[in-house]
Amino acid sequence: MSAGSVQDNTNLFVVNNTQRNEATTNLPGGNTLPSDQSHVTLALRVFAWYRNPILRVPGGTGDEIAENGDYSTVTPWLTGGIGIGNAPGSIQDYYRLIWQTEEQLHWTFGTGMKNSIENLPTWYFPAGGGISGSMAGATDLIHWQNQGNDGHQGILRLARAILLPPRQNVICQAKIIALPSDGNAATFGTTTTQGRNMLSLRDNLNAIDMVSKVVQFMFDGLFSRDVQ
Repeated sequence: MSAGSVQDNTNLFVVNNTQRNEATTNLPGGNTLPSDQSHVTLALRVFAWYRNPILRVPGGTGDEIAENGDYSTVTPWLTGGIGIGNAPGSIQDYYRLIWQTEEQLHWTFGTGMKNSIENLPTWYFPAGGGISGSMAGATDLIHWQNQGNDGHQGILRLARAILLPPRQNVICQAKIIALPSDGNAATFGTTTTQGRNMLSLRDNLNAIDMVSKVVQFMFDGLFSRDVQ
């Protein structure tokens, strides 16, 4: 278990991305399309998904399932542990991540050095899969996604297509812009019991809290192959 490495400014689909694989992107050439292929981008989507962790307690009582769960010890969060100043994520932490992603994570997309969409917050980019969620109740499983209305009506369809011609770089930037905190950021960031600024999406994404965190960006449209 280790802290995340999310930065305030991140370039996606880059050539020198050593972590590039099918789990992160299906653009094998980094920031360019293969060969002389081109793409007409008609829609942009962002998938944001989080889930609070479930405690595994062998021989557990009550609603806890004895042998199942995401973690079984609080050792990393005890004095001297790698998670000191943090704690296993709660329902409140889950909702905080959802809303901070919508308001603080901004996106820029275009071709080469020509930005077509610049600095728009995540709430502009529903994924089009329909809002699915559970407010819990008998269990602690809570799910909400940034998917918009059910169907393709709930995606960001562009008023004018963005053209990605052959041999041109794809530019996609994710930028975290924290909202004003009225001086509370310094208090949260320096207190020994907190260990991070809870008003910062960056800090909460990097936190050791066992929350499942997935944010994906997709450009959708017409893909043209140079050969069959």
